[in-house]
Amino acid sequence: MRSSVTSAAWRLTVFLAVCALALFALLAVFAQLRFDGERIYRAEFTNVTGLEAGNFVRIAGVEVGKVKNIELRDDTTTVVEFAVENSVVLTQGTQAQIRWENLIGGRFLALQEGPGSPRRLNPGDAIPLARTSPALDLDALIGGFRPLFRALDPDQVNALTAELVSAFQDQGATIGSLLQQTATLTNTLADHDELIGQVIDNLNVVIGSLSDQRQQFGKAVDSLSQLVHGLAERRTDVSNSVAYTNAASAGVAELMQQTRPALHDLITQTDRTSSLINADHDYVDNLLATLPDTYRILSRLGLYGDYFSFYLCDIVVKVNGKGGQPVYIKVAGQDTGRCEPKK
Repeated sequence: MRSSVTSAAWRLTVFLAVCALALFALLAVFAQLRFDGERIYRAEFTNVTGLEAGNFVRIAGVEVGKVKNIELRDDTTTVVEFAVENSVVLTQGTQAQIRWENLIGGRFLALQEGPGSPRRLNPGDAIPLARTSPALDLDALIGGFRPLFRALDPDQVNALTAELVSAFQDQGATIGSLLQQTATLTNTLADHDELIGQVIDNLNVVIGSLSDQRQQFGKAVDSLSQLVHGLAERRTDVSNSVAYTNAASAGVAELMQQTRPALHDLITQTDRTSSLINADHDYVDNLLATLPDTYRILSRLGLYGDYFSFYLCDIVVKVNGKGGQPVYIKVAGQDTGRCEPKK
């Protein structure tokens, strides 16, 4: 009797140790715990909208630490305290930027080297406002298009939207160049808004003179005069729309530049996952087909308490044989008690 009790106690101890180890591994994975040494630094920002404690710190896309704390100062500036691995070296030329991690609002703190002294920063030192930049403000980006949309009728808005969609589809490699050229053009127009207004006024006068002297151009000149007069009255809206479009184009270019690596990684990982599932589709199909029965068995096991009892019936290891054919090796098994086959 004593021998059986001792054996059961040993088995229980081993079982509890394995469960504790598995629980610790799950916590380490899902909580993204780091066991390496780390150093604490700070960075000053004018705006940290969307950044939260626990967000990643990255250098060239590689995760090297996490944001620890965010503190608001009396002068409305914000201090971000972050930790990086001991192997990471920050200098007086290091720049900090808040970037979009994905399209649903996630942020991360990006570090990169810029011009400046190569002298190392000591733990606890701060990156000043001159070498930090906040995340792209999407509200300002969308708001920049409002005056332009107000000046267009619904049909023109639909046409513009269709052209934007057409430009973005299957043209990812040329979007950055297109937006940069648009920004340059609209910036040039915005710098000459007063000259454009004077030209419109002068055209209005010239068209009026021609209308008085050349009656055969009556209808054409009158229609053109009304058009130019309308543009002259709304030249302020036109110049504002050009300026807002310039800011919006630059914002879209920056947004696409920041989100392109995340989109590329998402597509790559999706393709890899689908390839793995397709390579072993028989196993996946069998798993999906047997899940309902398995869940019903598990629900019956837990009817009488918040615990489950499991019995080891079989252990089968699947390995790849010659020619890619699977080979099943039975490691352990029993067919008595609860494991007895149903007749």
